[in-house]
Amino acid sequence: MISLSGWAGRAATVAGVAGAAAAIDLVAKAVAEAWLEEGAVRGALPFVDLSLSFNYGISFSLFPAHDPSSLALLLAIQGTLTCLVAGWALAAGGGLERLGLAAIAGGAAGNFVDRLMDGVVTDYLDLHTGGIRWFTFNLADVWISTGVVLLLLDGLPLRRRHRSAGDPIP
Repeated sequence: MISLSGWAGRAATVAGVAGAAAAIDLVAKAVAEAWLEEGAVRGALPFVDLSLSFNYGISFSLFPAHDPSSLALLLAIQGTLTCLVAGWALAAGGGLERLGLAAIAGGAAGNFVDRLMDGVVTDYLDLHTGGIRWFTFNLADVWISTGVVLLLLDGLPLRRRHRSAGDPIP
């Protein structure tokens, strides 16, 4: 078995997590587009339905990009931020921080590639409770949210107390 350490190990971890997250997201979006009809709702779980929709903007359809110049600007911003997060993941000091940032980068990459292919991001998971529909999202959004949770867990004071007394706290 090959053991990677240092920069190579960090790069392999980030590439593996981000690549897997983006690939799973893109396959799920392709399946949703093939299986679901836009606007139709299929029950899945008590709090999540399947409902195909297309997001022309960023989170919650803010700043929609309907014309080519707006789309190019949105893709440039989205691509730059995705690369910055991936770079941050490579430089991360701890495993949980690196994993969280890699998950965020993978989710962002999935949404970037999806938007690059046809100008929109495909959403299909429709969150609802008690008759109230909250928002529709995709697995890339799940990976991004999971990454944020991992970053929060990494920063908890409880985790810092378990480090040895000689370890510096960043």
